[in-house]
Amino acid sequence: MDEEAMEAMRHIMRSQAAFAGMEVLTYCFMANHFHIFVRLDPKETENLDDAGLVGRFRALYGGTRCASLGIDADDLEVILRNDGESAEGIRRRLKARMGDVSVFMREVKTRFTLWYNGDRGMVGTFWAERFRSVIVEADTEAQRMVAAYIDLNPVRAGLVEDAGDYGFSGFGEACAGGSAARRGVARIEGKSTWATKWHERYRARLCSRMGPEMRPLRRDPRTAAVGATREKAVPRAGLAEGSGLFSKIRAFSESWVVGSVAWVESFCSANGWLGFRRGKKAKPVVPDGGADFAKVATVVKRH
Repeated sequence: MDEEAMEAMRHIMRSQAAFAGMEVLTYCFMANHFHIFVRLDPKETENLDDAGLVGRFRALYGGTRCASLGIDADDLEVILRNDGESAEGIRRRLKARMGDVSVFMREVKTRFTLWYNGDRGMVGTFWAERFRSVIVEADTEAQRMVAAYIDLNPVRAGLVEDAGDYGFSGFGEACAGGSAARRGVARIEGKSTWATKWHERYRARLCSRMGPEMRPLRRDPRTAAVGATREKAVPRAGLAEGSGLFSKIRAFSESWVVGSVAWVESFCSANGWLGFRRGKKAKPVVPDGGADFAKVATVVKRH
C-alpha cells in the first residue's frame, strides 16, 4: 500500500468499526501488511435499539445506499419506525454484521479491495492470505504490550526512528492530533479521555531507554496558539537493538490468547481448550524506571 491507499484504508477501518460497534485501540498500516487492535462487547450489539442501528448504518454508508438492501439511512429509519416483518428481517441482517471480528475484517478487506481496484483500474483479490486474530485480556499489561508491539512496527522496519513520526499508526495519528486515535491511547492507558500525561506515559512505554534520546515535544497545530512554543522534552519513542520488541518476534501474531497466567488458564478452561501449552515468549520493552512495563505476557497456543 502507498500513502494514498493507507489513507483510504484508515477511512474504511474507522467507518467499518463504527458500524460494527468496535473501538479501535490502535493500528498500523505497512506496505505489505497491517495490524488492527479492536475492543468489542457483543452484548452492545445484542441490546442495540433502532436509533443506534440507524446511527451505525449512517456511520458506514453516510447518505449513500446499501447495495445489498437497496436502502439508505433515511429509508432504514422509516422502515424500522413502521416495524413489521420487513423491519425485523433488516434488523437481523444488519446485526449479523456487527460485533464479530471475522465479519469486520472481511468487510474491511472487501471494501478496500473494491476501492483499490476501482482507483487503480485493477481486478482480483488484493489480500493474499486470511487474517489471524489474537484474543487479548482487556485493561491489562498484556493489552498495553500488544498495542506497543503494533505501534512499533515502522520502527522495527527502519522506516522511522520515532514511532510518533509514522503517520499511519494509532500512535502517529494521536501525535498529529487525531481525536479517534487519542481516545485509543487513553483507553490503552486505562482512561476514558485523552490527556497529555497519558500521551507521554504511553510514549514512555514505547521507548527503549530514557535520558539521552530526547527531542522537543511537537506542537499540535489544532490546539496550540499560533507562535506558541513547548520546550518540554520527551523521550524518542524508538527501540534499542536487543530490546524485546525490536526483533521481529512472532509471539503476538501467531498466538491464540495473550494475558495473565490466571486469565489465560480460566479462558482456556471456559472454552474447552483442555490441551494447551504456555510459553513466555513475549518480551516487553523495559524503559529505565518503567518497572510497570517489565512484566512478561503469557502467550498460549493450542496443540
